[in-house]
Amino acid sequence: MRKIGGIYGSNGKLDGQPALVHKEYYVENFPYNQAFGILKTRSLVMGKWKVWLLIALGILASLVPGPLLGRNVWTATTTPVGSAPPSSATQERAMNNVCRFDTSGHKVSFVTVEPGVQLEVLDWGGTGETLVLLTGLGDNAHVFEEFAYQFNDRFHVIGITRRGFGRSSQPAHGYDVDTRARDDITVLDKLNIREAVFVGHSVSGTEMNKIGAVYPDRVKKLVYLDALDIGSDGWATLPQPPPAPADTAADLESVQRFAAANARFDGYRTPLAAICNSIRTDPSGRVVGAITPPEISSKIIEGLQQAEYDRIQAPALGIFNAITPQYRLPYYWYLDRATQEEFDRNIKSLAKWIAGAIQRFGSGVKNSRVIELHDTNHYVFIVDEALVVREMRKFLLEE
Repeated sequence: MRKIGGIYGSNGKLDGQPALVHKEYYVENFPYNQAFGILKTRSLVMGKWKVWLLIALGILASLVPGPLLGRNVWTATTTPVGSAPPSSATQERAMNNVCRFDTSGHKVSFVTVEPGVQLEVLDWGGTGETLVLLTGLGDNAHVFEEFAYQFNDRFHVIGITRRGFGRSSQPAHGYDVDTRARDDITVLDKLNIREAVFVGHSVSGTEMNKIGAVYPDRVKKLVYLDALDIGSDGWATLPQPPPAPADTAADLESVQRFAAANARFDGYRTPLAAICNSIRTDPSGRVVGAITPPEISSKIIEGLQQAEYDRIQAPALGIFNAITPQYRLPYYWYLDRATQEEFDRNIKSLAKWIAGAIQRFGSGVKNSRVIELHDTNHYVFIVDEALVVREMRKFLLEE
């Protein structure tokens, strides 16, 4: 880790300094500060289709111009939203698209959250309080395949794939934050879980904000993994860094080649099970499209709301990638000079927005604890797994 501004980045050297900055925030101690927002984006090309994916809060990727949220593939071959009965579509996907890379020891179930809408739920077992893992935009619960095992010695760990993604149903409606939060609570109801710890990455922070504010009796604790409030303070209108170079035909030859391109450009290794539960392949194994149509991510972004931090009562831990103006995504070095200069200009406003958003979280959530990692990766639970797990276990296991 490289030391940046006294806070550790991603190269590992201590230089006699702490590996992170740990801050306790209380509303009475910090005034509310305005700032601009940060995004990350990723560009993907499938045939003639190019989509900018929005990675919310540090490195988006989804349907809003901007490079930093998570990587996905969109093509004309995706199934139109709501084009088939959701229940039968879910069953078909579950039966006919079994991922051969999915070797994790979880159990898979499909929970009905409203008529015709089923969500994929992964259960990694364990005893004790329930810990619910919620994903970023474009991801499915399989992204936590390895991470989940860090906690099932002390918790009963489950993961939810939100509607529209992975093997969950793709109805034409219900992508607003109120419905998404209600979906998560309905899953708990159906599984007879009264109270849980919620751990969310990226855009799922919007769901946790709503759950914490509207369903306080269902929340034991909240953990935000680079999951800032992207529903306020101009996040959607910020100029974004240019996207990564387009995927080549070779990158799409197999799930493994596609995963390698992801790692090369985005700087983290997505579990193969998460990738193959997001894409469609032909009989030869070539990537030919995405399971999720792009309009679903667009609906999620359109339905964002400003967080009501003052209504959240549960203890909360936020672990954030606090980027600096010197931050560079791995794909930066593959860009031409003119595009690099555009990146250099736009990253400054994003860094400023993130700094303000972190402070708003810390000062707005009454019982919050903030840990800042500097210039690491949006997928902090993958890239900085050991550090994230250590801080989470300390927070979750303390009385």
